[in-house]
Amino acid sequence: MLALALASCSSSDTVEQQSKLAASTAEAALLVTDAWLSGAAPSHYASAALQSFAGTLDDAGRQVQSAPSSDNARRDALKAAVGRLSNAAARAGRAVKAEQQTQARQARQDLRTAQADLATSYRQYFAQQQ
Repeated sequence: MLALALASCSSSDTVEQQSKLAASTAEAALLVTDAWLSGAAPSHYASAALQSFAGTLDDAGRQVQSAPSSDNARRDALKAAVGRLSNAAARAGRAVKAEQQTQARQARQDLRTAQADLATSYRQYFAQQQ
């Protein structure tokens, strides 16, 4: 019974850590995109940073998905939100590399929407544990 309790705490900690990592990485992606759109960051730097952020978000999503959960649907919703963040960061990186401001603005908006989805999914996931 103790091993099960420890495993449960461990998976919850993993989900919490990866969710927080995803939230901060998404915020960094927004800042870099905004900096590029305002002309304050060079394309090569912004594009590379955004692609790196997308990779970090992919990794976080895999960690969330692999964590055991008593509610797979809520865990999957959290993983999906992280996936949307990763996709938006990757799209922003491609748009910046191609110097397509309209697409970068759309990716920025998608990042913001996915951030809200992540926050909602996070609250719902951890509400089940109380």
